Amino acid sequence: MTDETTSSTAELDAIDRTDDTLAGSNRIVEFAPGVFGQQQAGWLVTIETEDGLVQIDTGDQASSSLASIRQHTDQPFAAIIFSHGHQRYNQACREWVSVCVREAGRVPRVIAHENLPRRQRRYLESNGLQNRLLERQFRYPAGSLDGRVFPFLTPSETFSDQLTIATPDRTIDVIWAPSETDDAVAVWLREDKILYGGPACIPFFPNVGSPQRPVRNPIRWAHTLDRLATYPAELLIREFGDPVEGSEAIGEYLATTAAALRWCHDTVVALMNSGHTIGEIVNMVEPPPEIFDKPWLQEGYTSIEHVLRDVYRTQFGWWEDLNPTSLHPAHPADIAREIRTAITDPSAVLNHARSLLDKGELKLALHVIDLLALNSDSDPEIIEAKQLKAELCRRAAKELTTSYVSQSLYLHGADQLDTEPT
Repeated sequence: MTDETTSSTAELDAIDRTDDTLAGSNRIVEFAPGVFGQQQAGWLVTIETEDGLVQIDTGDQASSSLASIRQHTDQPFAAIIFSHGHQRYNQACREWVSVCVREAGRVPRVIAHENLPRRQRRYLESNGLQNRLLERQFRYPAGSLDGRVFPFLTPSETFSDQLTIATPDRTIDVIWAPSETDDAVAVWLREDKILYGGPACIPFFPNVGSPQRPVRNPIRWAHTLDRLATYPAELLIREFGDPVEGSEAIGEYLATTAAALRWCHDTVVALMNSGHTIGEIVNMVEPPPEIFDKPWLQEGYTSIEHVLRDVYRTQFGWWEDLNPTSLHPAHPADIAREIRTAITDPSAVLNHARSLLDKGELKLALHVIDLLALNSDSDPEIIEAKQLKAELCRRAAKELTTSYVSQSLYLHGADQLDTEPT
């Protein structure tokens, strides 16, 4: 373990994680005899076998997570499985391996899908971008992750479609399950009839269409759910929340989620075929209750509007609004300056934005106030516009969406506006 790794983890531990949805807990929850987990950035699942522990994900809190497991068992670790390549799910893996070597004198197998090393390389290449992404999405203070380098551990083994870990008492199949990422896996415990769904299975609408992430394919995700439905599971461990119990309930969960994803795809493509832009589509579509009226198909982490946007991006390029002005735009700062110069009565803009706010038209109010708020000047009207936009963003986080991501980005934007120099 390098000093850089130690420093990186210590920096994260020192940050206030009160509003961080992935901070989680080290409380042990038993799923079945010899299978238990702790909910953090997804479930960290520990599987006891006669050959040693098989661990799904290590999270980003090595000391406390390992301490919880050691209160339950002192078996050595035989293998660590990466559920997928997002940073925090295995950020502590290097530290776990170091502890394993100190405790048992052996290095556990570290298993991942073959696409995962490519993701790690991309994240390291865009490290500064990834830090800012995490600050916005998980409500860390701006700049709190500056300079932080992800302490990735490259897996020792990769596979393409399926890998089986055979032990005297348990057979564990690691299955490629592309969904939120192209390196995601599921895990099937044959004897226990337990299916760990990984990021493919969450207790709210699938996380397609994250505003800060590359495109995700909802049809590929639906195909993965179809594949998982072929396993005769009696318990489904989802990435977050309570597991689903019973084959009938699991089958309903998987089938209805796949159907909802396909509905999003088919609806957007049909509207695109009719000539509609994404700005029109997201304001036209109403998810039908006969498909979406399930607890696990409600907006929780992402927004269904974001899913529609990702479908659009799988079919089209970046020129979303079809406005010729967007083809070769001027610098945003220059645009804001010239719009401000063209506005002869900035108080009229402020008053109209407030009138829209009073009528509850938050989306329109944000568009109007941007005529002034995007300017970097320190004129009193600009300062007032930024203050009003911060208020609008906070109202939008409460009133426009139940999506954690959208709420975080609205609130982060408000915080940024509050801290801009005046």
